[in-house]
Amino acid sequence: MYTLALMLVLIPVYVYAGYPVLVVVLGALRRRQVQQSEATPPVTLMIAAYNEEKGIAQKLEQSLRLNYPREQLSIVVVSDGSTDRTDAIVKSFHDRGVRLIRVEGRVGKTEARNQALAHITTELVLFSDATTEYHPDIVRKLVRNFADPTVGMVTGHLVYKKDTASSMTAGQGLYWQYESLIKRSQTWLGTLTGSVGCATAFRRSLYTALPPHIIEDFTEPLTFVMKGFRVVYEPEAVCYELPTQKSGDEWKMRVRVVRGGIAGMLYARKILNPFKFPVATFQLVSHKILRWLVPVFGLLLIPVSGLALLANPESILMLLLVLGQVVFYLCALAALILEKLKLRLPLINIPLYFIVLNAACLVALVKTLTEPLAPTWETQR
Repeated sequence: MYTLALMLVLIPVYVYAGYPVLVVVLGALRRRQVQQSEATPPVTLMIAAYNEEKGIAQKLEQSLRLNYPREQLSIVVVSDGSTDRTDAIVKSFHDRGVRLIRVEGRVGKTEARNQALAHITTELVLFSDATTEYHPDIVRKLVRNFADPTVGMVTGHLVYKKDTASSMTAGQGLYWQYESLIKRSQTWLGTLTGSVGCATAFRRSLYTALPPHIIEDFTEPLTFVMKGFRVVYEPEAVCYELPTQKSGDEWKMRVRVVRGGIAGMLYARKILNPFKFPVATFQLVSHKILRWLVPVFGLLLIPVSGLALLANPESILMLLLVLGQVVFYLCALAALILEKLKLRLPLINIPLYFIVLNAACLVALVKTLTEPLAPTWETQR
Protein backbone atom coordinates (compact mmCIF):
# COMPACT_ATOMS: atom_id res chain seq x y z
CA MET A 1 0.00 0.00 0.00
CA TYR A 2 2.88 2.34 0.83
CA THR A 3 4.43 1.95 -2.65
CA LEU A 4 1.05 2.22 -4.37
CA ALA A 5 0.26 5.43 -2.45
CA LEU A 6 3.56 6.94 -3.56
CA MET A 7 2.85 5.99 -7.18
CA LEU A 8 -0.62 7.56 -7.01
CA VAL A 9 1.03 10.78 -5.79
CA LEU A 10 3.97 10.79 -8.19
CA ILE A 11 1.90 10.42 -11.38
CA PRO A 12 -0.13 13.63 -10.77
CA VAL A 13 3.06 15.37 -9.62
CA TYR A 14 4.65 14.43 -12.94
CA VAL A 15 1.58 15.61 -14.88
CA TYR A 16 1.32 19.02 -13.20
CA ALA A 17 4.95 19.74 -12.29
CA GLY A 18 7.37 17.20 -13.74
CA TYR A 19 6.16 17.41 -17.33
CA PRO A 20 6.16 21.25 -17.44
CA VAL A 21 9.71 21.33 -16.05
CA LEU A 22 10.83 18.64 -18.49
CA VAL A 23 9.27 20.32 -21.53
CA VAL A 24 10.72 23.71 -20.52
CA VAL A 25 14.21 22.20 -20.24
CA LEU A 26 13.92 20.23 -23.50
CA GLY A 27 12.47 23.24 -25.31
CA ALA A 28 15.27 25.50 -24.05
CA LEU A 29 17.87 22.99 -25.21
CA ARG A 30 16.39 22.59 -28.68
CA ARG A 31 14.92 26.10 -29.06
CA ARG A 32 13.56 25.57 -32.57
CA GLN A 33 12.80 29.02 -33.93
CA VAL A 34 10.02 30.20 -36.26
CA GLN A 35 10.85 32.30 -39.31
CA GLN A 36 8.84 35.53 -39.28
CA SER A 37 8.01 38.32 -41.72
CA GLU A 38 6.01 41.54 -41.44
CA ALA A 39 4.20 40.85 -44.75
CA THR A 40 0.41 41.30 -44.73
CA PRO A 41 -1.13 38.62 -46.97
CA PRO A 42 -4.92 38.28 -47.39
CA VAL A 43 -6.63 36.85 -44.30
CA THR A 44 -10.22 35.91 -43.50
CA LEU A 45 -11.41 36.47 -39.95
CA MET A 46 -14.21 33.95 -39.35
CA ILE A 47 -16.40 34.66 -36.32
CA ALA A 48 -18.58 31.82 -35.07
CA ALA A 49 -21.94 32.95 -33.68
CA TYR A 50 -25.09 31.44 -32.26
CA ASN A 51 -27.67 33.85 -30.81
CA GLU A 52 -25.12 36.58 -30.11
CA GLU A 53 -27.37 39.63 -30.56
CA LYS A 54 -26.11 41.21 -27.32
CA GLY A 55 -22.48 41.37 -28.32
CA ILE A 56 -22.05 40.78 -32.05
CA ALA A 57 -22.15 44.46 -33.02
CA GLN A 58 -19.40 45.27 -30.52
CA LYS A 59 -17.35 42.34 -31.81
CA LEU A 60 -17.69 43.54 -35.41
CA GLU A 61 -16.83 47.14 -34.54
CA GLN A 62 -13.73 45.93 -32.74
CA SER A 63 -12.81 43.66 -35.67
CA LEU A 64 -13.10 46.53 -38.14
CA ARG A 65 -10.58 48.50 -36.05
CA LEU A 66 -7.91 45.78 -36.08
CA ASN A 67 -4.45 46.96 -37.05
CA TYR A 68 -4.28 45.18 -40.41
CA PRO A 69 -4.69 46.57 -43.94
CA ARG A 70 -8.43 46.75 -44.46
CA GLU A 71 -8.23 45.58 -48.06
CA GLN A 72 -6.34 42.46 -46.90
CA LEU A 73 -8.74 41.47 -44.12
CA SER A 74 -12.09 39.85 -44.91
CA ILE A 75 -14.56 39.51 -42.05
CA VAL A 76 -17.10 36.70 -42.13
CA VAL A 77 -19.68 35.71 -39.51
CA VAL A 78 -20.89 32.12 -39.67
CA SER A 79 -24.26 31.97 -37.95
CA ASP A 80 -25.14 28.48 -36.76
CA GLY A 81 -28.91 28.68 -37.16
CA SER A 82 -29.28 31.73 -34.90
CA THR A 83 -32.88 32.43 -33.90
CA ASP A 84 -32.45 35.94 -32.46
CA ARG A 85 -31.37 39.20 -34.17
CA THR A 86 -27.76 38.08 -34.75
CA ASP A 87 -28.16 37.73 -38.52
CA ALA A 88 -29.94 41.05 -38.93
CA ILE A 89 -27.24 42.87 -36.98
CA VAL A 90 -24.50 41.26 -39.06
CA LYS A 91 -26.31 42.21 -42.29
CA SER A 92 -26.34 45.83 -41.14
CA PHE A 93 -22.52 45.75 -41.43
CA HIS A 94 -22.65 44.54 -45.04
CA ASP A 95 -21.81 47.95 -46.52
CA ARG A 96 -18.67 47.96 -44.34
CA GLY A 97 -17.43 44.72 -45.84
CA VAL A 98 -18.75 42.17 -43.34
CA ARG A 99 -20.26 39.01 -44.84
CA LEU A 100 -22.82 36.69 -43.26
CA ILE A 101 -22.77 32.96 -43.93
CA ARG A 102 -25.83 31.34 -42.40
CA VAL A 103 -25.86 27.60 -41.74
CA GLU A 104 -29.33 26.17 -41.22
CA GLY A 105 -30.40 23.70 -38.58
CA ARG A 106 -27.90 24.44 -35.83
CA VAL A 107 -25.28 21.88 -36.71
CA GLY A 108 -22.68 22.91 -34.11
CA LYS A 109 -19.63 25.15 -34.36
CA THR A 110 -17.36 22.55 -35.96
CA GLU A 111 -19.74 21.68 -38.79
CA ALA A 112 -20.76 25.32 -39.28
CA ARG A 113 -17.11 26.25 -39.80
CA ASN A 114 -16.64 23.25 -42.10
CA GLN A 115 -19.45 24.51 -44.32
CA ALA A 116 -18.39 28.14 -44.16
CA LEU A 117 -14.83 27.34 -45.26
CA ALA A 118 -16.21 26.16 -48.60
CA HIS A 119 -17.03 29.85 -49.28
CA ILE A 120 -13.60 31.21 -48.26
CA THR A 121 -10.93 31.93 -50.86
CA THR A 122 -7.99 33.27 -48.82
CA GLU A 123 -5.28 30.78 -47.89
CA LEU A 124 -4.98 32.15 -44.34
CA VAL A 125 -7.99 31.95 -42.03
CA LEU A 126 -8.37 33.09 -38.44
CA PHE A 127 -11.03 31.51 -36.22
CA SER A 128 -12.63 33.68 -33.52
CA ASP A 129 -15.55 33.40 -31.13
CA ALA A 130 -18.12 36.17 -30.94
CA THR A 131 -17.33 36.77 -27.26
CA THR A 132 -13.57 37.14 -27.71
CA GLU A 133 -11.95 40.56 -27.60
CA TYR A 134 -8.83 40.93 -29.76
CA HIS A 135 -5.79 43.11 -29.22
CA PRO A 136 -5.54 45.42 -32.28
CA ASP A 137 -2.28 43.81 -33.43
CA ILE A 138 -3.39 40.19 -33.13
CA VAL A 139 -3.72 39.49 -36.86
CA ARG A 140 -0.25 40.87 -37.65
CA LYS A 141 1.30 38.89 -34.81
CA LEU A 142 -0.32 35.63 -35.89
CA VAL A 143 0.27 36.04 -39.62
CA ARG A 144 3.98 36.87 -39.38
CA ASN A 145 4.67 33.24 -38.42
CA PHE A 146 3.43 31.90 -41.76
CA ALA A 147 6.65 33.16 -43.36
CA ASP A 148 7.96 29.83 -42.07
CA PRO A 149 6.89 27.18 -44.62
CA THR A 150 6.91 24.47 -41.93
CA VAL A 151 4.18 26.26 -39.94
CA GLY A 152 0.63 25.24 -40.68
CA MET A 153 -1.20 26.73 -37.69
CA VAL A 154 -0.57 29.52 -35.18
CA THR A 155 -2.40 29.97 -31.90
CA GLY A 156 -2.58 33.10 -29.77
CA HIS A 157 -2.34 33.99 -26.09
CA LEU A 158 -5.57 33.99 -24.10
CA VAL A 159 -5.87 36.35 -21.12
CA TYR A 160 -8.80 36.17 -18.74
CA LYS A 161 -10.07 39.56 -17.65
CA LYS A 162 -10.20 40.15 -13.92
CA ASP A 163 -13.75 39.83 -12.68
CA THR A 164 -14.45 40.44 -9.01
CA ALA A 165 -17.84 38.71 -9.38
CA SER A 166 -16.23 35.43 -10.46
CA SER A 167 -14.93 32.86 -7.99
CA MET A 168 -13.06 31.22 -10.86
CA THR A 169 -10.84 34.21 -11.74
CA ALA A 170 -7.80 33.21 -9.65
CA GLY A 171 -7.83 29.60 -10.75
CA GLN A 172 -8.41 30.35 -14.43
CA GLY A 173 -5.75 33.04 -14.46
CA LEU A 174 -3.08 30.77 -12.97
CA TYR A 175 -4.15 27.88 -15.18
CA TRP A 176 -3.70 29.88 -18.38
CA GLN A 177 -0.35 31.31 -17.29
CA TYR A 178 0.73 27.73 -16.67
CA GLU A 179 -0.62 26.61 -20.05
CA SER A 180 1.07 29.51 -21.85
CA LEU A 181 4.47 28.57 -20.41
CA ILE A 182 3.97 25.03 -21.69
CA LYS A 183 2.86 26.26 -25.13
CA ARG A 184 5.97 28.43 -25.51
CA SER A 185 8.22 25.48 -24.59
CA GLN A 186 6.35 23.07 -26.85
CA THR A 187 6.89 25.48 -29.75
CA TRP A 188 10.63 25.50 -29.06
CA LEU A 189 10.55 21.71 -28.87
CA GLY A 190 8.92 21.55 -32.31
CA THR A 191 5.15 21.79 -32.24
CA LEU A 192 2.04 22.20 -30.10
CA THR A 193 -0.66 19.55 -29.92
CA GLY A 194 -3.54 21.94 -29.25
CA SER A 195 -4.66 25.51 -29.81
CA VAL A 196 -6.68 28.36 -28.34
CA GLY A 197 -9.91 27.94 -30.27
CA CYS A 198 -10.87 31.61 -30.14
CA ALA A 199 -7.58 32.79 -31.71
CA THR A 200 -6.22 30.23 -34.15
CA ALA A 201 -4.93 31.03 -37.65
CA PHE A 202 -4.15 28.33 -40.20
CA ARG A 203 -3.50 27.49 -43.85
CA ARG A 204 -6.88 26.67 -45.41
CA SER A 205 -5.37 24.16 -47.84
CA LEU A 206 -4.30 21.99 -44.88
CA TYR A 207 -7.63 22.08 -43.06
CA THR A 208 -9.39 18.78 -42.37
CA ALA A 209 -13.19 18.86 -42.11
CA LEU A 210 -13.89 17.16 -38.79
CA PRO A 211 -17.06 15.30 -37.71
CA PRO A 212 -19.63 17.63 -36.06
CA HIS A 213 -19.13 16.28 -32.53
CA ILE A 214 -15.35 16.80 -32.57
CA ILE A 215 -14.06 20.02 -30.95
CA GLU A 216 -11.64 21.47 -33.49
CA ASP A 217 -9.34 23.49 -31.19
CA PHE A 218 -7.78 20.26 -29.91
CA THR A 219 -8.22 17.86 -32.82
CA GLU A 220 -7.54 20.09 -35.83
CA PRO A 221 -3.96 20.85 -34.70
CA LEU A 222 -3.31 17.10 -34.52
CA THR A 223 -4.29 16.73 -38.18
CA PHE A 224 -1.75 19.43 -39.09
CA VAL A 225 0.99 17.65 -37.15
CA MET A 226 0.14 14.35 -38.86
CA LYS A 227 0.53 16.12 -42.21
CA GLY A 228 4.05 17.14 -41.23
CA PHE A 229 3.41 20.79 -40.29
CA ARG A 230 4.11 22.66 -37.08
CA VAL A 231 1.53 24.23 -34.78
CA VAL A 232 3.15 27.15 -32.96
CA TYR A 233 2.32 29.58 -30.17
CA GLU A 234 2.52 33.36 -30.66
CA PRO A 235 2.66 35.00 -27.20
CA GLU A 236 2.18 38.51 -28.60
CA ALA A 237 -1.11 37.62 -30.32
CA VAL A 238 -3.30 38.50 -27.36
CA CYS A 239 -7.03 37.99 -26.92
CA TYR A 240 -9.30 38.45 -23.91
CA GLU A 241 -12.22 36.55 -22.42
CA LEU A 242 -14.27 36.92 -19.27
CA PRO A 243 -13.91 34.03 -16.81
CA THR A 244 -16.87 31.80 -16.03
CA GLN A 245 -18.84 33.27 -13.15
CA LYS A 246 -19.34 30.26 -10.90
CA SER A 247 -17.82 26.86 -10.27
CA GLY A 248 -20.97 25.31 -11.78
CA ASP A 249 -20.40 27.18 -15.05
CA GLU A 250 -16.76 26.15 -15.13
CA TRP A 251 -17.82 22.58 -14.41
CA LYS A 252 -20.16 22.38 -17.40
CA MET A 253 -17.60 23.94 -19.71
CA ARG A 254 -14.80 21.64 -18.55
CA VAL A 255 -16.91 18.49 -18.92
CA ARG A 256 -17.65 19.48 -22.52
CA VAL A 257 -14.03 20.38 -23.29
CA VAL A 258 -12.62 17.15 -21.85
CA ARG A 259 -15.26 15.04 -23.59
CA GLY A 260 -14.38 16.80 -26.83
CA GLY A 261 -10.70 16.19 -26.19
CA ILE A 262 -11.22 12.47 -25.56
CA ALA A 263 -13.38 12.17 -28.68
CA GLY A 264 -10.74 14.04 -30.67
CA MET A 265 -7.98 11.83 -29.31
CA LEU A 266 -9.87 8.74 -30.40
CA TYR A 267 -10.48 10.28 -33.82
CA ALA A 268 -6.79 11.18 -34.30
CA ARG A 269 -5.41 8.14 -32.45
CA LYS A 270 -2.89 7.39 -35.22
CA ILE A 271 -0.80 10.26 -33.86
CA LEU A 272 -0.04 8.14 -30.76
CA ASN A 273 2.81 6.46 -32.60
CA PRO A 274 6.09 7.21 -30.79
CA PHE A 275 8.15 6.02 -33.74
CA LYS A 276 6.46 8.31 -36.27
CA PHE A 277 5.43 11.21 -33.98
CA PRO A 278 7.71 11.03 -30.93
CA VAL A 279 7.31 14.65 -29.80
CA ALA A 280 3.53 14.65 -30.23
CA THR A 281 3.14 11.30 -28.46
CA PHE A 282 5.24 12.51 -25.53
CA GLN A 283 3.15 15.67 -25.21
CA LEU A 284 -0.23 13.97 -25.59
CA VAL A 285 0.45 11.18 -23.10
CA SER A 286 2.00 13.52 -20.52
CA HIS A 287 -0.20 16.57 -20.92
CA LYS A 288 -3.56 15.13 -21.97
CA ILE A 289 -4.11 11.40 -21.40
CA LEU A 290 -2.47 11.20 -17.97
CA ARG A 291 -4.13 14.49 -16.97
CA TRP A 292 -7.55 13.09 -17.84
CA LEU A 293 -6.75 10.14 -15.55
CA VAL A 294 -5.59 12.27 -12.58
CA PRO A 295 -9.04 12.20 -10.87
CA VAL A 296 -8.97 8.39 -10.97
CA PHE A 297 -5.57 8.45 -9.23
CA GLY A 298 -6.90 11.05 -6.78
CA LEU A 299 -9.90 8.94 -5.81
CA LEU A 300 -7.74 5.86 -5.33
CA LEU A 301 -5.27 7.85 -3.23
CA ILE A 302 -7.85 8.59 -0.51
CA PRO A 303 -8.36 4.98 0.68
CA VAL A 304 -4.87 3.78 -0.29
CA SER A 305 -3.08 6.49 1.70
CA GLY A 306 -5.38 5.88 4.65
CA LEU A 307 -4.67 2.15 4.64
CA ALA A 308 -0.94 2.82 4.18
CA LEU A 309 -0.98 5.06 7.27
CA LEU A 310 -2.80 2.40 9.30
CA ALA A 311 -0.20 -0.16 8.22
CA ASN A 312 2.69 2.27 8.86
CA PRO A 313 1.50 4.60 11.68
CA GLU A 314 5.07 5.76 12.28
CA SER A 315 5.39 7.06 8.71
CA ILE A 316 5.63 10.87 8.76
CA LEU A 317 5.31 10.93 4.96
CA MET A 318 1.99 9.06 4.99
CA LEU A 319 0.71 11.24 7.84
CA LEU A 320 1.55 14.41 5.91
CA LEU A 321 -0.04 12.96 2.79
CA VAL A 322 -3.31 12.19 4.57
CA LEU A 323 -3.38 15.55 6.39
CA GLY A 324 -2.55 17.36 3.14
CA GLN A 325 -5.54 15.79 1.42
CA VAL A 326 -7.84 16.72 4.32
CA VAL A 327 -6.69 20.37 4.29
CA PHE A 328 -6.91 20.57 0.50
CA TYR A 329 -10.49 19.27 0.33
CA LEU A 330 -11.59 21.40 3.29
CA CYS A 331 -10.23 24.52 1.53
CA ALA A 332 -12.19 23.61 -1.59
CA LEU A 333 -15.35 23.05 0.46
CA ALA A 334 -14.86 26.40 2.20
CA ALA A 335 -14.44 28.13 -1.16
CA LEU A 336 -17.65 26.54 -2.44
CA ILE A 337 -19.57 27.70 0.64
CA LEU A 338 -18.16 31.22 0.32
CA GLU A 339 -19.20 31.25 -3.34
CA LYS A 340 -22.78 30.48 -2.31
CA LEU A 341 -22.56 33.36 0.16
CA LYS A 342 -21.15 35.61 -2.62
CA LEU A 343 -17.88 36.00 -0.72
CA ARG A 344 -14.41 35.47 -2.15
CA LEU A 345 -11.07 34.41 -0.71
CA PRO A 346 -8.80 33.95 -3.77
CA LEU A 347 -6.23 31.65 -2.16
CA ILE A 348 -8.70 28.91 -1.28
CA ASN A 349 -10.44 29.27 -4.64
CA ILE A 350 -7.43 27.56 -6.25
CA PRO A 351 -8.14 24.13 -4.62
CA LEU A 352 -11.79 24.53 -5.67
CA TYR A 353 -10.75 25.23 -9.26
CA PHE A 354 -8.43 22.20 -9.24
CA ILE A 355 -11.23 19.94 -7.97
CA VAL A 356 -13.69 21.33 -10.53
CA LEU A 357 -11.21 20.59 -13.31
CA ASN A 358 -10.58 17.04 -12.18
CA ALA A 359 -14.13 16.16 -11.22
CA ALA A 360 -15.13 17.34 -14.70
CA CYS A 361 -12.49 15.01 -16.17
CA LEU A 362 -13.94 12.10 -14.21
CA VAL A 363 -17.49 12.82 -15.36
CA ALA A 364 -16.27 13.27 -18.93
CA LEU A 365 -14.58 9.85 -18.81
CA VAL A 366 -17.81 8.23 -17.62
CA LYS A 367 -19.97 10.06 -20.15
CA THR A 368 -17.61 9.10 -22.97
CA LEU A 369 -18.32 5.45 -22.15
CA THR A 370 -22.07 5.84 -21.65
CA GLU A 371 -23.48 8.42 -24.08
CA PRO A 372 -22.70 10.09 -27.43
CA LEU A 373 -21.27 13.61 -27.53
CA ALA A 374 -23.66 16.21 -28.95
CA PRO A 375 -22.29 18.64 -31.57
CA THR A 376 -23.95 21.67 -29.94
CA TRP A 377 -23.78 23.27 -26.50
CA GLU A 378 -24.80 26.39 -24.63
CA THR A 379 -21.98 28.84 -23.94
CA GLN A 380 -21.31 29.33 -20.21
CA ARG A 381 -21.27 33.05 -19.36
